[in-house]
Amino acid sequence: MRPVAKFVACALGAAIIFSLAACTGGPEEPPQPEPTPSATYTVEFEQSRYLLAAGDTANTATLSANVFEDGEKAELTAVYTVADPAVATVDGATVTAVGAGTTTVTASYTPEGGTEVKAEAKLEVLAPVAKSAVNDFSEDAVNLYGRTYFQNDNLVLDNVCTGLEIAFVGTELEIAFASGNGMIRTFIDGDAEGTTSRIQKAGKVTVAEGLAEGLHVARILKASSPQFGTLVLKGSTATDGAFFAAPERPTLKIEVVGDSITAGAGALGKAADGGQTIDNSDPTKSYAYLTAQELGADFSIMAQEGYCVKDNPSIYDCYPHLSITNKADYDFSQFEADIVIVGLGENDMWHATSDQFPYTVAQLQDDYADLLRLIREKQPKAKIVCVYGMMPASDTAQTKEIITAAIKATGDENITQVRMSKNEAGASAHPSAKAHASFAQKLVKHIRTKLFN
Repeated sequence: MRPVAKFVACALGAAIIFSLAACTGGPEEPPQPEPTPSATYTVEFEQSRYLLAAGDTANTATLSANVFEDGEKAELTAVYTVADPAVATVDGATVTAVGAGTTTVTASYTPEGGTEVKAEAKLEVLAPVAKSAVNDFSEDAVNLYGRTYFQNDNLVLDNVCTGLEIAFVGTELEIAFASGNGMIRTFIDGDAEGTTSRIQKAGKVTVAEGLAEGLHVARILKASSPQFGTLVLKGSTATDGAFFAAPERPTLKIEVVGDSITAGAGALGKAADGGQTIDNSDPTKSYAYLTAQELGADFSIMAQEGYCVKDNPSIYDCYPHLSITNKADYDFSQFEADIVIVGLGENDMWHATSDQFPYTVAQLQDDYADLLRLIREKQPKAKIVCVYGMMPASDTAQTKEIITAAIKATGDENITQVRMSKNEAGASAHPSAKAHASFAQKLVKHIRTKLFN
């Protein structure tokens, strides 16, 4: 008689292998474990650029890159290499300058049995320059920003955010003004906030002091509107150390034309403060400068309170010139923009929709199209972005219709538009610094996704 267990195994079909094994005493197959998914590794530098000085001081830096495992920072070490040993060498994480120039430093990590992952950062070794070259404002020694120009060998700052960048090894920096009235803001080593100095007469101004001994880069910009005056720098820059050539300029170039919003009117104040002043306004806190900074771009900004597209006062009339106050022709070959941002329409819409002004919506549409054509003539390669809606007069569907029609009238396919959200939280019912930061983020996103995706 057959064993019951064997009979049941045959009858159950799907369970037959298990039952027969049990009956015959054979080995049981162990369950196979699920395969463990392999980890994903990435490497990221903590900073995108390293600066060194050629010579015996400030000529080394410690590289720092993190290795991430499945998105989480891991206790793993990257290996560093330098592309051009004539510029710098690396030992462990210490990079040492060899000669002036620009190269790439790479951080890499190879997991066991896996594929190498890596990241790159820019490495610049700055050459020493004579103090006389800095005081001559030579482009081999300093970086000039915006539509600056010279009068009697002095550097004139009319437009907002015009200024210069100086590299030095030392602990302090002093500049001198031949004349002027206005405000400057100084940014040291990429600091985003900066410090301000009020300029009301000729004299020397210490823009940096008490710094750690080493290589520093100071960016000094005009932080006031042309309505408050012009600043004139003379060649008397001094440091307690030595001067070096300024870092390479960014390749991406952004030009902005606008009105009081672009000029940062009231950005540092509050609506309760009342009117705009030189102390509660700052173009370096406006969306225009912040956008350029976020994109790591070179910049040129022309803006002043009250300006319109063509109605008086007219940006159309000023755009071909050095500044709003200097009517000499501007050489556009000095700054061939990749992007031109047009921040106009607020005053225009107020004029066009009010009985106080002999100006119409139809005129604005035609004038806006004319300005776009003028910009295209002067900046043939640029992508143009029209921004509006940052205050009540332009925060309307009608403004959008006017700008859309003006763009269409040009037949230019490289013009886009961005509507912002109105804000009156700053002084003189203008946008606040916080609102400007939000405007900049929206504009940066538009540029990255719509223009350079």
